[in-house]
Amino acid sequence: MAVYVLSEAAGPGSQVPSHLTRIPMALLSPSTNCTNKTVKGKVVHKGPLVRVADDDFVLKTVIHEEDAMQSVDGHKMSINIIIFGALAESFSHRVSPGDVVFASGFTVGKSPTANKDKLHPCNLLLSGDDASIFVSKQKPSDPRSPLASKRSCLTSAEGPRVLKAPKYTYVRLDELQNSAVVNVYGVVVFFKQPFKSRGTDYCSSLKITDQSEHNIGCTIFCEKLEDHPRIFQTGDIVRMHRVKVHLYNNSLTLVNTFGFSVVTFNGTVGEAIEPRTSSKTFHFDEDDRRTVEELRSWAASQALLPSISAAVPLSAVQPNAYFDLTCQLLAKASIDSTCTLLRVWDGTRCPHTLLKVISEPNTTEGPSSFSKQKESHIANVLVYDNHVESSRQLKPGDFLRIYNLRAIPGSSRVPGLTSSQPVEVDHLAFHLHGGTSYGRGIRLLPENSPDVQELRRVMEAFSEDEEEDDSELNDSELLEVWTTPPEFMDGDAVDCRTERTCDHQLQPVTLSQVKQSAPSQLHHVRAQLRSYEPHRLHQALKLFCSSCSSIQDIPDDELLAGIFSEASKCSEACNPSPWTLSGHVDLPRDTSGSQQLSPSVHLSTKLMTEGKTDQLIFLMGCSLEETQHLAAGYQNVVPVTSSGGQLALLDLSAPFLFRGTKRYYGCKQCSEAALREPSAAGVEEIDEKIIAAALGVQLLQMVLLMKLQLQDATDTLDVFLWRHAELFFSVAAADVSTNQEAQNSIHQTMGILCAAEGSMDERPWLDLCLMAYQSEGDERQNQTCYQICNTVVIKPSSKGSEPA
Repeated sequence: MAVYVLSEAAGPGSQVPSHLTRIPMALLSPSTNCTNKTVKGKVVHKGPLVRVADDDFVLKTVIHEEDAMQSVDGHKMSINIIIFGALAESFSHRVSPGDVVFASGFTVGKSPTANKDKLHPCNLLLSGDDASIFVSKQKPSDPRSPLASKRSCLTSAEGPRVLKAPKYTYVRLDELQNSAVVNVYGVVVFFKQPFKSRGTDYCSSLKITDQSEHNIGCTIFCEKLEDHPRIFQTGDIVRMHRVKVHLYNNSLTLVNTFGFSVVTFNGTVGEAIEPRTSSKTFHFDEDDRRTVEELRSWAASQALLPSISAAVPLSAVQPNAYFDLTCQLLAKASIDSTCTLLRVWDGTRCPHTLLKVISEPNTTEGPSSFSKQKESHIANVLVYDNHVESSRQLKPGDFLRIYNLRAIPGSSRVPGLTSSQPVEVDHLAFHLHGGTSYGRGIRLLPENSPDVQELRRVMEAFSEDEEEDDSELNDSELLEVWTTPPEFMDGDAVDCRTERTCDHQLQPVTLSQVKQSAPSQLHHVRAQLRSYEPHRLHQALKLFCSSCSSIQDIPDDELLAGIFSEASKCSEACNPSPWTLSGHVDLPRDTSGSQQLSPSVHLSTKLMTEGKTDQLIFLMGCSLEETQHLAAGYQNVVPVTSSGGQLALLDLSAPFLFRGTKRYYGCKQCSEAALREPSAAGVEEIDEKIIAAALGVQLLQMVLLMKLQLQDATDTLDVFLWRHAELFFSVAAADVSTNQEAQNSIHQTMGILCAAEGSMDERPWLDLCLMAYQSEGDERQNQTCYQICNTVVIKPSSKGSEPA
């Protein structure tokens, strides 16, 4: 660090190193990259030099940006600069108000006095070896004055010089005085990982000791996680500069203050002394090395290092235990707002059956599947509450240490559990509960950490074992190979393609050309499927109204059960319509509660005379489950309720008709629903269309709606698949809602077109017909959308057959 006085003859700024570029004050913020940057300004205030320790100083100055030509908005502004150490002492002696300075090697922090002094919301902090100040001295008003001549002589004689490295003085923990700003060394006996405070900062706390055997608590507030102490375990050694002593609850504690810096070291005797710090420059000499070694030896003699490490490999985890896990993150997924799934491994295999968690593929960051061998070594860790925030910073491939992880045996239900996620029994679940008690948290490990090096060694050994396992088949696997016929007799790989069913005479175009074309056109393209959503098929099923073109989600059974329950409570006696014949039906019901009315059944007298009694019944007073049970024995079941002493249809949020396992819905906006007797004259079988027309219900059509992203060599394009989705998959949307075979068919198709594993080169090329159109009904500017139309998928099982 140094203060350089520039030559007056050369002009201000002419001797500033060429690799440094000036940044306007208006662009400064805590996130600004300050590497090789300078800030220029005229010194308008110079504070006193304050001694904080032997050979350690701090000074505050204010500089004003005079030439607004480099300011992004032409606004002149001033900023506080806090200078530390020997640089502060040199600045005090060599810089005067009115001088123009160029500051480099600084960091940017939030100014705590911005509201009071109305200066820049940030301040510049200059400390460390890289911090430098270039000063252009102000010319005196009379160059012939003795004072000017004397100053010129002093400047020329002194010239630029590099100051010696600062000598820091460290205070023993038993010598701390309240309100003093000190530098300290200590051995960590307790720590908590940084956590989000109520403000904008992260907070971490630790307790340290030294040869004085005094235990001192420390509280660190820093906006950036990397500025906190990088502590991995108790016994680590920490060095802190410029911490202030506070008296709190009759005990002394240390809190970081301006210019705070921290370096940590492994506390194990014999390990390499490698400083852990985010600072690019820091002071570390032989005296510091000697201090670290002395603290290591003393801590070992005092048994401050844990004799048994809390870090446990997966192969040694026991049920009900709390432990620390050193591992690599393979993938992660958000379960809900309070829980995140981390998929981790350490190269060893847990002897217990582990929890399996099914997550949405479109929420997973990292690979969604692994080889069978590797999958058996992966643990699913569920992190909660405040740890969800810290897990957002993690990336697949990172090496982690998870502190105070709990292994919970027995049955457990995963947060956000869906119908596809079973409740598992007799397994082991790993939970990182919320809070920071017992040091609970997650720490990212550096690549050069000894723990990471050991983890890599174990993982490399696993890879070799995996290759050996794959090269040798056991008897049962050989039997499976010999008894499983090939999918195709000619040995070709599984193929999947698409064909256009239209008669359009169009030349194929690229996706880039499609984007540049006018709307309301048809295009033939050849592309690959890059991604699609949703991945869960039930989310792709929608209800479409052909009258108003609205699309809505299918209500879930929980909502429907509530509607039927409310309707059954209103099943008081009512006057049946003249055209109905009423009765009751006995169903097995729960009699433990209050007495319940038997469900009533209403039949059409006209249908009875036509011999079609079992083709339609009106059912009142049943739950959703009971209605589904009765629907299995009748062709058509219409649920009704009592309203004003008369029979009425249920709210159209619920199905107005059950036909076997299928449900039919009506559009609330377009229907004029009323209970009327249907007419079946001349019709052999009553279907949903006849019933909807008789009841004044606008029938909703079940459709598949998916969003696909296509890719070719020129561009990517988002397209919709819905109007022609049934043609595309060769299945009816209504069948998809109830038929497992239809569901499997779509899953198989998408699995081939957009395989989770492998590269894009391995995915099939698709011949597609696209329709471009303008979206309507939006107050904003219309947007061009695209749909797949007149296209059918030809799967391997369909080879040799022509599309219908």
